[in-house]
Amino acid sequence: MSFNETFPLLESILLIDGQFPLLDYHQARMDYATENLFGIYVKPSLRDWINAHPYPVRGKYKCRILYGKRMQQPNYQVYYYKPVKKLQLIKANRLSYKLKFTDRAALNYLHQLKREADDVLIVQNDLITDTTYCNIAFRYGNEWFTPANPLLKGVQRAFLLDQGLLKAADLKVSDLRHFSHFKCFNAMIGWEESFSVDTAAINMQLF
Repeated sequence: MSFNETFPLLESILLIDGQFPLLDYHQARMDYATENLFGIYVKPSLRDWINAHPYPVRGKYKCRILYGKRMQQPNYQVYYYKPVKKLQLIKANRLSYKLKFTDRAALNYLHQLKREADDVLIVQNDLITDTTYCNIAFRYGNEWFTPANPLLKGVQRAFLLDQGLLKAADLKVSDLRHFSHFKCFNAMIGWEESFSVDTAAINMQLF
C-alpha cells in the first residue's frame, strides 16, 4: 500500500464557469474523514482555502486537493466526460474504501479486470456497491435506486438523495434483472449529464 502520511486523503471537486456547486458536500465529507482518521476537522474551511488561491473562471475543471491534518494547494485540470456504457460484474468482498484515500491501488487493480467493458461494477457479499470511479443508480419504472451501502458515499449521491431524485436500498445481483437502466455519476458527472444505459450492457458473469 502506497500511503501518503502527510496528505493521505483527496477531494475531486467540480469547478464550472467559476462556480463550485457541491462545495458544502465536499466540506462535510472532509470533516467526516479527518475526524475519523485524525480526530480533527479540516482547518481552514474548504471554501476559504479555495478562495485563497487563483482558479479558472471559464470552462469545466477538476479541482484536486490532497489533504490530511492540513491541505495542499488546489490543482486544476480541464475535465472531459468519458461516458460509461458497459460494465463487468466483479466480486471484491474484502475491499474497503469508506474514506477517499489517495491510494487507489486496489481499485485500479479491479479496473484492469474490466475486459471489454468501460469499468467494473463491484459486488460485496452479493450486494451491488459502486464502479471504481462512480456511484451508480438503477431505474425501476419512474424511480431510481442507488445501493444503500456503497464503497464510498459520493457527494453527488448525497446531493441526489437530499433532492429526492434517488432512493437508497440494498440491491442484490439477482435484483438487476428488474431494472431497465443504470446511470453512473460522481462529483464531476451530474445527474442530467450522466448517460442512461440499458442494464443489458452489464456483463452478469461474476468473477
